[in-house]
Amino acid sequence: MPLPLEGIRVLDLSARMPGPVCTQMLGDLGAEVIKIESPKSPDLFRQFEPRLNGSGSLFHVCNRNKKGVSLELRHPRGREIFLRLARGADVVVEAFRPGTLERLGIGYETLKEGNPGLVYCALTAFGQTGPYRLRPAHDLNLLALAGVLDLLGTRDGPPIVPPVQMSGLGGALQAVVGILAALLGRHRDGRGGFVDISLLDGVSAYGSLEMSRCMAGHRVPRRGRTEGGGGYACFNVYPAADGRFLSLGCLEPHFWENFCRSIGRESLIAEQWAPPKRQDEMIAEIRSVLETRPLADWLEVFDPEKICVAPVNTFAEALEDSHIRDSGTWFTGELPGGGRVPQVGLPMRFDGVRPGWRSHPPAQGEHTREILQSLGIDAGTIDELKNLGVI
Repeated sequence: MPLPLEGIRVLDLSARMPGPVCTQMLGDLGAEVIKIESPKSPDLFRQFEPRLNGSGSLFHVCNRNKKGVSLELRHPRGREIFLRLARGADVVVEAFRPGTLERLGIGYETLKEGNPGLVYCALTAFGQTGPYRLRPAHDLNLLALAGVLDLLGTRDGPPIVPPVQMSGLGGALQAVVGILAALLGRHRDGRGGFVDISLLDGVSAYGSLEMSRCMAGHRVPRRGRTEGGGGYACFNVYPAADGRFLSLGCLEPHFWENFCRSIGRESLIAEQWAPPKRQDEMIAEIRSVLETRPLADWLEVFDPEKICVAPVNTFAEALEDSHIRDSGTWFTGELPGGGRVPQVGLPMRFDGVRPGWRSHPPAQGEHTREILQSLGIDAGTIDELKNLGVI
């Protein structure tokens, strides 16, 4: 099956998660992705344990379907090579603080002079403008600033530290959308553009439903009190007798009715949207019912096609879930030297086919000679560049 982005060349200057996940998705969709790393300071994810064939599993899960080039952009000859690569590229993705590449002489304004059709995407914590534009931040900080972190946790406890990277993956997806839109728009006049992705903006959107109520003057949402945050009996997590947990997501009245009938509490059907104090009582009542039997028994009682219900799986259990396993959500890819690396599938299909593994995550600088030779640089010059530390 031909892939949608075949013929598109992407230069990836990013490291760690948001940028590499973005470019991996572009690679899954058929783009040629060239990952450019400094010879002295490669992608930090290469160093994280566990390591497989010399690189961390975190690196492998974000960097399949790419070619690896080792290039020192702080060296004049490294910048010259990058400028040559950029003239033949369709997309550049970077995640430096605003102004970093401009100071090196390879920012967007310089690149577009030699390539007006270039789509340039910058992923940063706060975007290219605003008072925080030069601040460093991680996922936890962005969730905190957006107000989202304040809603995560139980009503009587502190905000939790989320163990999954919300802004990172969200930013990657938003960057893919922006890049694809810019590539589509390029068909009108041949001009590319600058795609500015703010991870704070992206993660702020996760709170859009509750923020809409706050901005409309309804109320400021409180941790553990919202419909989706543990304040309502119909949308909550309950323990079973064996210490396992059941997730219940019955916002729609017919799902809620089916659930109440299944546990013999028909009297609760009409009280789905009762005031907060009554919700506390209903939660306690449902909990007392569900704690009488182990989770497996309740999963036999509930019809999952008529009630929004699911067990709270560990990661190990999620891997064994029949739907997750059969759909190919997770898989392993084989490395050239042997061994297999964990991979997450692209969350989309085309005509029933999910694009995926075409080539292994590259070793540091694995394709440097190949790419430089494609620019017409001879073997002697390549050896010279290596001795100088440029590659």
